Amino acid sequence: MTDPTYDTILPRLQEALIRKGVAIPPWRATAKERSDFAFAVARVLAEERLLPSTDARSVATDLASRMMGLGLLDPFLREGGTEEIIVRQGAVLVWRDGHIEDTQVRAPDTYFYALAQRVAEMGGKPLRAANPFVLVDLPDGSRFTAMVPPLSKRGTAINIRVFTHRVLRLAEIVQAGTLTPPQADFLKRVVLERRKSILISGRPAAGKTTLLNSLLAQLPQYSQLCGAETFEEIETSNPFEARAVVRGDSEQGRVSMTEVVNVLYTRMRPDVLVVGEVVSEEAHEYLQAINLGVVAHTTIHGNSVLDALLRLETLAREKDVPLGAIRERIARGVGIGVHVELQPDDEGKLWKRKVTEIVAVSGDAQTYVLTPIGME
Repeated sequence: MTDPTYDTILPRLQEALIRKGVAIPPWRATAKERSDFAFAVARVLAEERLLPSTDARSVATDLASRMMGLGLLDPFLREGGTEEIIVRQGAVLVWRDGHIEDTQVRAPDTYFYALAQRVAEMGGKPLRAANPFVLVDLPDGSRFTAMVPPLSKRGTAINIRVFTHRVLRLAEIVQAGTLTPPQADFLKRVVLERRKSILISGRPAAGKTTLLNSLLAQLPQYSQLCGAETFEEIETSNPFEARAVVRGDSEQGRVSMTEVVNVLYTRMRPDVLVVGEVVSEEAHEYLQAINLGVVAHTTIHGNSVLDALLRLETLAREKDVPLGAIRERIARGVGIGVHVELQPDDEGKLWKRKVTEIVAVSGDAQTYVLTPIGME
């Protein structure tokens, strides 16, 4: 529905539902709960005479879907192939198959503002003028980000990084053109040997975690795999992994990423340690781990492997510890650097993921030595 009149119907409907004690189903609602709620909406629409005609039943399902889960965005979250859902100025776009598509779905900004507020509240992070942006993990692991006025100057802006539980096989990544067969064989061998730590760099949405997940899938079933992350992105087929998700500051009983990574590598004897993404305090513990004989794989933002190493040394800086000492520990600890990019086609419309660097990392306190390998 794109008729603006629904913008006025929804608030009145919600007030009536509250007055009559009709609760909105939870995120993980069953099909029956959703159906029962749609029936209740139809009944309330008729009883309250909220529509000018008797077509309450024909619009009840649509109105109900706007109030459950992610409302208008929910079908795209469940749709195969969707990697990101984007809302700008009331328009819904999706990122899939390397390009952005306009879904032609439109709704007033007030609808998306209310949706963002509801998601934020369910995540325990109220969204208001004093706190105009929010990051929330959805129940399926997807990452919800919203920014609202006055910070956002063009209405409510929403991005949902869609989480998929399916781990791509290395053969599929090769088929997609991200890796060449020799590159895939080399990285698989590195993972199976469990002697070198891998640092995967790239811009956001470049496919760093997708590649990491496919590499972790190569490990034998009984490998002792331990992981720590701030958002649930690591997905493995290992039934015996130990994985911690370190939530935000607002969560009760929060422990720091530093503490979690430290416990994993010092007390839980991992064959392989995985840090979902190095962005802040975990950099120090990651560096400690790879210098204590622990094989540890992670991802990090960067424009190249060298940029990623420089960013890692900045994040891992310690008071009263010379930069050269940090650099030498990184050069000794990181075994393999991999950089993945999103590359546009000739017309700039279609984007494809491509591994552009695989290097052996070495060096000393003065400089890094990056030796290209596996790029045939």
